[in-house]
Amino acid sequence: MKAPYFITTCILFIGKTFYANNSGNDLQVIRTLDTYIGLINFLNEDGAKEILELYSEQYSGNTTYVNLSGAIVKKTYTKEDIKNQLTDIVEDGNYSLKFSKNNILYSAQKKSAGTIAVLLDFESFIDNKTAEKGTILMNMVIVNQKGKWKIIQNNMVRVSETKEIGDCICHIFEKGTTQFVTELYYPAGVKYDHKFEAFRISNEGKDRIIKSGDNRFIWQDNDKVFLNQKELGFASKPKKFIELIINELNSKTCINTIFR
Repeated sequence: MKAPYFITTCILFIGKTFYANNSGNDLQVIRTLDTYIGLINFLNEDGAKEILELYSEQYSGNTTYVNLSGAIVKKTYTKEDIKNQLTDIVEDGNYSLKFSKNNILYSAQKKSAGTIAVLLDFESFIDNKTAEKGTILMNMVIVNQKGKWKIIQNNMVRVSETKEIGDCICHIFEKGTTQFVTELYYPAGVKYDHKFEAFRISNEGKDRIIKSGDNRFIWQDNDKVFLNQKELGFASKPKKFIELIINELNSKTCINTIFR
């Protein structure tokens, strides 16, 4: 699955709404917002096409992402980027988002343009498991182009407040070719936590084995790696063997592990 966070430049889900500074002149910008909501709640291939119709060809979007550690990631997107991200979600099927409108901070409607600023609460899911929770401050601008209202700009600040699953970082320390210590950094609610694990490879006939807690891994002489009867992959070197083990032991928390 490709980096999930920038799809929030186009996705809103229905929730309780509090209106501020709204008037009858704000109808079209509110209607555009609600159209998003109706289309995205049950995203499918046809809905993705309809969503793209709401974007201007001149669309540009900016997202600033503040992660748990306080690091900042800035991205800029075009309509083509939104198309690719929607396609990834529809085809992948394991990633979804739920947004609730916490507070509409401001909205204004002119004859040919409108804008709305919204504070959102969000929750993302991977394989139906909560991956991340946080808030988003979004400012959307729409324009009337040939009689149709189109989104031409969307600026967002996304702040991650808790994260249960996601990317992990693992440092592997080697002592020869049979002893290893790993240090894994993983998402744990409001922060990243870390843990150490020690591994020692020993021989058992033609195969090599390693134990971790109640788990017993087998590294066969044909380079296949097994946990019980489950094949995990191939490892031609000891370090690769450790990487396969780390991925298996932390599969419920780490969607992707970066080894260093």
